[in-house]
Amino acid sequence: MDFRQLRNFIQVVELSSITAAAERLNIAQPALSRQIKALEEELSVSLLRRHGRGVMPTEEGIRLSQRAKVILKDMQDLAGDISGNTAPLSGTLRLGLPPTVSEILATHLIERTMEVYPEVKLRVISGFSGHVQDWLLRGKIDLGVAYAGQRSPSIKAQPIIIEQLFLIQSAKTRDGQDGVPISAREALVGPLILPNPEHGLRGHVDSIAVKEKIEMNVVLEIDILPTMLAFVEGGLGSTILPLVSVTRQIREEKLIARPVVRSTIDRTLVLMTPLNRPGSRLSTKFSEFLTSEVHAMVTSGQWPGTNL
Repeated sequence: MDFRQLRNFIQVVELSSITAAAERLNIAQPALSRQIKALEEELSVSLLRRHGRGVMPTEEGIRLSQRAKVILKDMQDLAGDISGNTAPLSGTLRLGLPPTVSEILATHLIERTMEVYPEVKLRVISGFSGHVQDWLLRGKIDLGVAYAGQRSPSIKAQPIIIEQLFLIQSAKTRDGQDGVPISAREALVGPLILPNPEHGLRGHVDSIAVKEKIEMNVVLEIDILPTMLAFVEGGLGSTILPLVSVTRQIREEKLIARPVVRSTIDRTLVLMTPLNRPGSRLSTKFSEFLTSEVHAMVTSGQWPGTNL
């Protein structure tokens, strides 16, 4: 088994076709088929199932593909580390972001990465904070951005910004109140449309309600942001969100946002790095780059409702 075989096998799995993989790799199909057969004989398992439209990996094939990606990524990072700090930053960086953060940060970060580090391939995956932490622990991503509250002895969490949460209401039913402050007690008595209790935002709001001894009136529990906002626009209830999640709807005068005063509702966004495996030069440098880009967005007003 060598790195060339692993790389080629990953291509076959991703394309679900030995023919297509051979074309992409610019090698003869019989030669690629022999490589796959050699892998199967060495491991004493069947890695692929053939069918009329191509191939699909067996359970063993899926495991080999996943492990091979990690191995090749480690080799790529090792080469970057040994080449020295003067070498251009290169390689693939897998970044996990929460949905609300991805809405404002993903496009900006991809464009800036292409501009500053053209040899770096940035892959962005979106998921709730708990998912981002789990992906980081399992090695599916290299860096994660999440909201504070997820704790693990195998993860270092560095605060980036503090994001204030606002009461978001329909512009139809709350004329003239856009930007008018509201107390936490008034904001949380409802009716409210919030994510399910497993969601990090909901857990944060619940903890504030308990602390302030507020009995919330949650009329709908929805984890899909566009659906939640559609019900808020319709006047069925209010919600609690960061300002950046609704800037377009506010600009279009569909929603209004009211800052919460006297017991401010906010949460801290953190950059998570794994402690259960060595960091690469790429992940270290990109952590610094990501933090500086977020801070620049805050100070320029591109990320409203936040503080450094």
